[in-house]
Amino acid sequence: MIRFLWIAITLCVADSLPSVRPAPIVEPMDRAVALAGTLIVEHAYGPPGYGEDKRKDVPVSYWALKLSFEVTTACTAQLPELWSIQCGPAHTLRLYFPTNSEGKGLLERARPLQGHRVLVTGIVQRRSAMADYTPIYMNVADISEVKDREQPAPAKQ
Repeated sequence: MIRFLWIAITLCVADSLPSVRPAPIVEPMDRAVALAGTLIVEHAYGPPGYGEDKRKDVPVSYWALKLSFEVTTACTAQLPELWSIQCGPAHTLRLYFPTNSEGKGLLERARPLQGHRVLVTGIVQRRSAMADYTPIYMNVADISEVKDREQPAPAKQ
């Protein structure tokens, strides 16, 4: 009984402590930034219900950058209780490639990099409609693979 009481007290105290999470990185929306992460293709559902009825909703796939940290942008919520929905940080960013010939070249470079660690340069934006799949997205200007650091050769003996 004492052991149970001790466990219950420990859980209550641990639950009341603030969580230790790094603060999200605030990125500017007026200039290009470079972010490193894993290039993935996310799968979701589109209109009409965006996943409410998976038999009727259109399946969609989109390019995304999965980060090991959270990013956000400057934001003011319409109501304080909507802050986490409208202004919250994200660790996955949807990637929009340009639709011109330059964008086609970027997309061709991106395809073989799926699942790899990449450096993506572009302008970060906050979604303006809930129909966007991620709260923050990036208009891609450049993409390249991040190579692992070369390991030094072992010393000869």
